[in-house]
Amino acid sequence: MNIKNRLINAGILTAVFIAAVFVFSFITNRGNDNMTADMGVTTYPQVSFSCEGFNVNLLSGYAKKMDIPSMRDTITPVSGQSLDLNIEAYDNKINRLKYAVYTLDGKDKLFEKKVKKAGKNVSLELTGGELLSQERVLEIVLSLDGDRSVYFYTRIADSSNDNVAECLNYISDFHENALAKAEGTGVGAAIEPNEEGDNSTFQHVTIHSDYNQVTWGSLEPSVEGGERWYIKETNSTYTSVQLEYKVRCKGEENEEDVYKAKEFFRVRHIADAQKTYLLDYDRTMEQIFDPTRKVLSEKGVLLGITSHDVQYMVSKDGSIVSFVQADELWNYNKDTDELSLVFSFSDAENTDVRSLTAKHEVKLLASDDEGNVTFAVYGYMNRGEHEGEVGVAIYYYNIDQNSVEEKAFISSDKSYGTAVYELGRFVYYSVDKDMLYVMVDGTLYEVNVEKKGKETKEVIVKGLQEGQYVVSDDGHMIAYQSNGKLTEATEIQVINFANGKKRKVTCADGEVVRPLGFVKNDFVYGVARTSDTGKTVSGETVVPLYKTEIQNGKSKVIKTYEQKDIYVLEAEFDNNMITLSRVRKDGSTYTGIADDYITNNEEKEESNIYLESYVTELKETQYRLTYADGISDKEPKVLKPKQVLFENPTAITFDDVDAAAKCYVYGYGELQGIYEKAGAAIQKANEYNGVVISSRQSYIWERGNRDLQHAITGKDNEIQSVRERLNAGDAPIEIMNEISKDRGMDYTGCTTEQLLYVINQDIPVIAMLDASTSIILTGYTESTISYVDTASGEKRNASYEGIDEMTQGSGHAYIGYIK
Repeated sequence: MNIKNRLINAGILTAVFIAAVFVFSFITNRGNDNMTADMGVTTYPQVSFSCEGFNVNLLSGYAKKMDIPSMRDTITPVSGQSLDLNIEAYDNKINRLKYAVYTLDGKDKLFEKKVKKAGKNVSLELTGGELLSQERVLEIVLSLDGDRSVYFYTRIADSSNDNVAECLNYISDFHENALAKAEGTGVGAAIEPNEEGDNSTFQHVTIHSDYNQVTWGSLEPSVEGGERWYIKETNSTYTSVQLEYKVRCKGEENEEDVYKAKEFFRVRHIADAQKTYLLDYDRTMEQIFDPTRKVLSEKGVLLGITSHDVQYMVSKDGSIVSFVQADELWNYNKDTDELSLVFSFSDAENTDVRSLTAKHEVKLLASDDEGNVTFAVYGYMNRGEHEGEVGVAIYYYNIDQNSVEEKAFISSDKSYGTAVYELGRFVYYSVDKDMLYVMVDGTLYEVNVEKKGKETKEVIVKGLQEGQYVVSDDGHMIAYQSNGKLTEATEIQVINFANGKKRKVTCADGEVVRPLGFVKNDFVYGVARTSDTGKTVSGETVVPLYKTEIQNGKSKVIKTYEQKDIYVLEAEFDNNMITLSRVRKDGSTYTGIADDYITNNEEKEESNIYLESYVTELKETQYRLTYADGISDKEPKVLKPKQVLFENPTAITFDDVDAAAKCYVYGYGELQGIYEKAGAAIQKANEYNGVVISSRQSYIWERGNRDLQHAITGKDNEIQSVRERLNAGDAPIEIMNEISKDRGMDYTGCTTEQLLYVINQDIPVIAMLDASTSIILTGYTESTISYVDTASGEKRNASYEGIDEMTQGSGHAYIGYIK
């Protein structure tokens, strides 16, 4: 059966499960009083769109109007001047529908219309000459009984020249043929196996994996409940689509296992040649932890096929482990032989499509000696008290009482991905003090959670800028400059919220001390001399660090990095590895040189429970939480903790969050990071074949969406003005900021090929050859770059590699702007 028929047959589930959620026939409950309850069923309606015979972009509803620029999870192609909307009301009565079209930045409402009687299928008229001349944001509002409104968002675009039908059909065929392991159907010819592909695991499969991995090996997959199609990008060059689905596969310990899967495609159709190409492919799968099947062995807890970086925490005595698997939080207690499903948005049978919306993350925050756990749920709330809201919910699991208590909810009007990055950077809850600590927009708040319904929010420090503070991965430590600006502070305050201890890091007169990050409990910082203040080749003023130090919790410096005439601008952290972005001084200008690396040689904490991989022939690489002394009973009692209810739970809002100018990286259908500088964002997006967007939703960069050759025309005066100002010694970033009204972009670190997209937008790019010499890139062919020599004004050509070599002396510094 092909995917279209399966979508039609499966449809969107119309039954609402009234039975209590998470109830298994064998679940027992203990230690709960009358003030507990289950989370409750999902109640909101959903909408989707008909597109070229496919049902796409199944949208979940929001409880309030959202920040429009951040709502870019999907894009819906529009053919002609109408859009076919499908409404799945479930048990809701739709009293009225209205919809509006906004510019991407949300500042202008271009169109609005109401539909009094909205049935299951509605045609949305989108008339107006310029309405679809660019990408827009469509807002749909359904009015329900009880004076409730539910909001839905998607970008929309004119798809007349996008070959959407051909792209969707190609993806459908590839997906079906891979599942069926159908030989000779083009799957093998479309992929690009090489050394980048990891053929030892089914958890992550890419276009560079071999044929056996892409076609699921011997797992014999069968999709359950149908695929959910989400169109992420579409233009005349390519279409990107993500499929989400559950898949049942042949098992080992069990006859079958069920997985959550995401499958991403980026394809291009060339109409003249009637040929469609697979540009990128990425598939992930994670086994759903099912206590009705065998999940324990004599060695430990069997997780099966899952990611290598499983979140887990262990009690002090090594008997209890809490772990996150497939967006669910579980707790296993060896001593009592009990397995608890602490948190999940899925319903009991995992069948209500609304509860399967993959727009949230569960993060472990702390675990104490008894195995009690503090955790957070970030993103879109599928059901429960905060259904339809986006934010961060803080919970405390009491293992003795077998209950989960919501401590606080931090609300946001941003999309799931943005909220995770903006609010998830620092949220920590102290069980002992019943205090919540939150960093938002450079302000650190202390919230008294004990005063239910009477939010007490105090400011510990405010006005911190990017780079002035850092937070540990688990949120229990923060360090911030406490007595001045980024380039002036001589003191750093370090706070450990877990034990309440504070300490200071200071520097000598004439120096500046700057926080860089944490490696576990060790603090990493840098020291600079104010006399070393200078500028990068792009014109940015910097105070580079002449030494970098690692300090342990007892204020002892355990490692120092310092090299003569070498300075550090930034540091990136990956577990124990620290990457230092370095520069060398040339007069008063700093030019980039190769990165260097330092590691923290702290001893790994030993535990009786640890994550271990093992390999089998059928399922290949798998993981288990291994108990060093083994497990005797393999059939645990399964518990479902109740949720403790309060009449007025603590709700926190931050209405004044500043939408600072940042670069948002989207790849494989999701937000992959937020960056200060365009160069770093483009390099990250290039890894995902993705896009970079500004805070106002302007495209900064796209992989591949450009002409094969292009020459900037009609901007001779602008290019000449840039040349004259460069010759006069003006800073490149200042020049581009003035031309673009403060939309200058620093692309330092990019390759020449990565900048072709920018040139294709008729934006000249300054390429610095060293601290004082430059050229201006003005066009390209498939193999060469056209440029103007800044000093002489001569027009020349060079290969991509030639330009890369020419800019080595500046650390590959490029400067442009966005429109």
